[in-house]
Amino acid sequence: MPSRAPGSGPGPLASPVPLCVPNIGGNERTYVEQCLTTGWVSSVGPFVERFEREFAAALGVAHAVATNSGTAALHTALLLAGVRRGDEVILPSLTFIAPANAVRYVGAWPTFVDVDQDYWQLDPGELSAFLRDDCKVSAGELHNRHSTPVTCQPSRRSQSSMD
Repeated sequence: MPSRAPGSGPGPLASPVPLCVPNIGGNERTYVEQCLTTGWVSSVGPFVERFEREFAAALGVAHAVATNSGTAALHTALLLAGVRRGDEVILPSLTFIAPANAVRYVGAWPTFVDVDQDYWQLDPGELSAFLRDDCKVSAGELHNRHSTPVTCQPSRRSQSSMD
C-alpha cells in the first residue's frame, strides 16, 4: 500500500470500499440462470410482472410499477406528483447526482438545502429557515422569493412557520 511522506497529510491510503457486493445464492441463482436461459434480461418479463403483481398485493393497491433504476423511479415519481417545467424542487445538499438529474429531466430546477451534521439528512431547521426567509405564499402556491414557484402546496405546518 503506498504511503505518504512524513508531514504530508493523513497516513497510508485506504483500500476502496465497494459500493455493492453481489450475493447471489439459493433461489436467486436459479432465477438469474432462468432469466439468462430464456433471454428475459431486461425491464420486462415474467419475473418483473410477478414482482409488480406481488408488490401491489402487499401494499393493497391495484397496480405497482417496477423501474430499472432509482433515477427512473424518481423521474416517474416527479411526473406523477405533477412537477412541471420551471418548478423548483428542494433537495438535500448531500446527495448523489441522480435526484438532481431526475428534477432536470422534467424541466424543473433543484434547490439544495443543507443537511443535519449528525444524521446527514435534510436539516429540518434549515428547511424551515428557507421556507420562512426565502419563500412566500401567493395564490395558494409556495414561491421562492429569488426564483420560480416551488412545486408544492404549503402545509399548515410550513405556513405557520412563515407567519
